[in-house]
Amino acid sequence: MQRGRFFSAIACGAVAIALSACVEAPPIALDPEARAARLEARSLTDPDVNAALNKAGLGAGTNWTLDRLTAAAWSLRPDFARAAADVLAADAAEHAAGQLQNPTFSFDPQYLYDNASGNISPWTLAASLGFTIETGGKRGIRVAQSRAETDVRRWQLAEAAWKMRQDIRKALTARLVAQSALTLTRREAMLRQSFSIWVENALRFGAVGQPERLSAVTTLAQAQTAARTATGDAAAADATLALAVGVTTRNFPFTSLAPLETEALPEPEMLDMPTLRAAALTNRLSLRRALAEYHVTEQALRMEVAKQYPDVSFGPGYVYDKGDRGVTLTLGFTLPLFHGARAVIDQALAARAKAAVQFNLEQSQALNEIETGSVRYAAAYAAWIEAKNAEAASRKAAEAADNRLAMGSADRSEVLTASLAQVAVERATLNALRAALEALGTIEDSVQRPVWPISALTLPRPDLQQTALNRN
Repeated sequence: MQRGRFFSAIACGAVAIALSACVEAPPIALDPEARAARLEARSLTDPDVNAALNKAGLGAGTNWTLDRLTAAAWSLRPDFARAAADVLAADAAEHAAGQLQNPTFSFDPQYLYDNASGNISPWTLAASLGFTIETGGKRGIRVAQSRAETDVRRWQLAEAAWKMRQDIRKALTARLVAQSALTLTRREAMLRQSFSIWVENALRFGAVGQPERLSAVTTLAQAQTAARTATGDAAAADATLALAVGVTTRNFPFTSLAPLETEALPEPEMLDMPTLRAAALTNRLSLRRALAEYHVTEQALRMEVAKQYPDVSFGPGYVYDKGDRGVTLTLGFTLPLFHGARAVIDQALAARAKAAVQFNLEQSQALNEIETGSVRYAAAYAAWIEAKNAEAASRKAAEAADNRLAMGSADRSEVLTASLAQVAVERATLNALRAALEALGTIEDSVQRPVWPISALTLPRPDLQQTALNRN
C-alpha cells in the first residue's frame, strides 16, 4: 500500500511539474472592418507619427520634408511593421534556441489480474527519467545559427526602412515632374487657343488659308488632350506619394510639402565616386543581408557536420516487480546503419555555395548600378545645364517679340509662336531635369544611402544602432 502511494506521489509530482510550465496564450481576434477603418483614418497628425518624428529629432517643423515623410512612413506603413515583427520573432527564436532539452518522465504500471504464481504483489511499477546530452557542440551551433537568422531579419528591416525613403523620393520626384508638366500643358493649351483665335480672325481678312486654320485646330485639340492627360497624371502622382507615406490621398497635407531644391543639384564632379563605389561594394544594405544569409548557411553546415556525433540519451529508473525492487539505467544513441551524413552535408555545402554566389551577384549588381548611375548622371546633368541655357535664350526671344509687338514691328502670331517655342524649351528642360533626378536616384539606390538631398535620419542597421543615413 505504501509502495502504491509512493508511486502515486511520483506520478502526481511529475504531472504537477509539467502543468506548472504551461503558459496561457489568449486568442486575439482580427476584425477586418475595424482594421480597414483604421487604415483609412491614418494621417500625419497621428500620435504615433508625432512620436516617431520626435524620436528622430524631426518634431519641430511645419513643412513635410523627405526626412519627415520617411520617419512618418516608418510608423504608418504595414510593410515596415511586418519587418519589425520578423525581427521580434527572430529574437524569440534565438532565445528558444539556447534552451536545454527538458528531461522526459515515464511511468508504467502493470497489474496481474490472475496471480497464478502466487507473487507477493500483483503489481509491476516502473518509473524513469530520460535525459539527452547533445554532443558535438550542437547547442552552441544552434544558437549561432539562430543569431545569424536574426541578423538577416535585422538587415531586412534596414532594407525596408531604406525602401520607404526610396519610394517617397521617387514619388516626390514624379509629383514635381507631373505638376510642372501640368502647368506647361495648360499654358500651351491657352497659347494654342489664342493662336487659333488669331488664325480665325486672319482667315476672315484673307491673311491665311484653310490649311493654316486646320493646323491650328489640330494642334489645339492635341494640346487640350495633353492637358487632360497631364491632369490625370498629376492626380496619380499625388495618390502615389500618399501611398508611399502610408495614408490616403484625402489625409495627405499636399499644401505643406517642402519643395525639392532642384536648383541645388550637385555637379557630377562634386560626388565622391570612389567612396560611393566602395560603399556600394562593401556596405550597402542588400549586400550585408546577403552576407548574413551566407552566415546562416555556414552555421547550417556546421550543424550537419556536428550531427555525425550522435546525441546520447540516458535515464535512471526505479522498478517494483511483483515484490522485487530494483534500479535501472538506460543508455541509447543513433546508429548510422542505413545512411551516413554525406548526403545532408553535401546538401548543406550546396546551400552555402549558392549563398556565396548570391553574395557575388549582389556585389555585381551594385557595381553595375553605381557605374551606370554615374555615367547617366554626368550626361543628364550636362543636358540639363544646356537645356537651362536654351530656356534662358528662348525667354529672351519671347520678351523681344513682346517688345516688337509693343512697338508695332511684330504681329500677334509672332508673339504667340515665340511663347509656344518657350513652352517647348521648358518642357525639354523638365525632361532633362527628370533624367538627372532619376540618374541621381540610381546612384543612391546603388549605395542605399542618400546622396541628395543630404539626410541625418537614422537607420536601424544591425552594425551601427545610430547610423546616419548619409554615412557609412
